[in-house]
Amino acid sequence: MTVEDLAVNRQVRTVFARNWVNLQRLDYSSVHGTVYVRGRMAVLHPLPPDPTDERDRTGIGPKFMLLLDKEIKKIPGVRGVNWQVDGWQRIGASWVQHGM
Repeated sequence: MTVEDLAVNRQVRTVFARNWVNLQRLDYSSVHGTVYVRGRMAVLHPLPPDPTDERDRTGIGPKFMLLLDKEIKKIPGVRGVNWQVDGWQRIGASWVQHGM
């Protein structure tokens, strides 16, 4: 792991903390500019209601996943994000929830 990867990891953690993401069942790392996120996504604090966003029982919805993806991609040095999150799949520019 390079110094740049460590800096990206720190900033990814900041994105997750700012958005109240529970890191107990989520793992993330970066390798040469690609961020890998694996595990189960959940939030620590209930998100404010948004009638236009379908959310699962953990409080996560497609707009929230898109927000996280965009914020991580804004981090200097990040070339891409590889998501392997239980119950969610990215299809093009959209997030789709599948069997949980």
